[in-house]
Amino acid sequence: MRPPSARSQSADERAVSEIMGVTMLLAMVISTMAGVVVVMQPFIEDLTDNRDWAAGSVAATQFNDRLLVVAESPAGTGFVVNSQHISDTIQPLRNAEIWQVSADLSGEDRVSVSLVNGIFSVTSLSDTATSVVIQTDLGMEQWTLTGGQGENTTNLSMQEWMRIDVLDSMNQTIHRWIQIPLDGVQLRTPLTEGTFQINLINGARIEQLPNQPIDVRSFPRLHQDETLDGGLRVSLVLIDVDIDGIERSIGRSLDLESRGVVSFFDDEARNLKLLPEFTGLDNPESRYLRQWTDAYDLHRATGDDSEYIGFGPNGRLSGADGVTLHPATSDFHLDVVLQQVVVQ
Repeated sequence: MRPPSARSQSADERAVSEIMGVTMLLAMVISTMAGVVVVMQPFIEDLTDNRDWAAGSVAATQFNDRLLVVAESPAGTGFVVNSQHISDTIQPLRNAEIWQVSADLSGEDRVSVSLVNGIFSVTSLSDTATSVVIQTDLGMEQWTLTGGQGENTTNLSMQEWMRIDVLDSMNQTIHRWIQIPLDGVQLRTPLTEGTFQINLINGARIEQLPNQPIDVRSFPRLHQDETLDGGLRVSLVLIDVDIDGIERSIGRSLDLESRGVVSFFDDEARNLKLLPEFTGLDNPESRYLRQWTDAYDLHRATGDDSEYIGFGPNGRLSGADGVTLHPATSDFHLDVVLQQVVVQ
């Protein structure tokens, strides 16, 4: 017996069947692709973050190099930086660091200058200090001491650098104290979660990823070395970067201009004291102290610090009283300069 013949399909029915098949296939493909996108999304975000992190890090390194080059240039010179990334992410850091540097320059006396709540206090162990000269870039004041010591205030602005010279009866500078507030710049690169921050302060480059501690990539330019004649030399190069007008249009280039160099020390000195102050909760103070005083800690741990020559804590071992050059009573040549750059 022959089986019944299959019902033949019309052309329209076959077309509908093919369309439904193709639609189902496309739905499966789209569902699969959506699943792949969901699975790959974290990897895509990480790849984007890594790309943005690398771009921000490279841009910051290049910008910091240009700042240092301009800082070494004569006043009034500089060049233009054309970087969309820098223009979009740069922000000022006002008073990011405040440095106090002091040293005895001549004579045998040991002089101390301190500033607390706007009051200057001057003391000298041998009472040879007779007067004090306070100088800023805007003016100068002078007052006398009694018995080698005294306290006073000033009407001069403390918003910029300040220098105090302590004089003896022969009007010779026996001690110098300086205070220099430093501005810096911050570059902020947005990531998927949080912001990648790079601070360029005083020649240092400090990076911080979201929810991570800071990473000091380069340090301020504080050095100690030996001269050709066997003497000691300490050099400190500070840099103040001022942003003139933070409101700028998209795509605008940045002008970097040198405002010259101010020299505060170029003298034989002793009893050095470096006391930097930092702003912010997660600041680089402990990293800087470890960088500068690790050798001292090593010699002290081995019980062999009597012959140590180099940087170490001044007073308390925590470094809260600043940094000095050991041995503190040894004479050395001290160079301290301030480089000034404006970004506009």
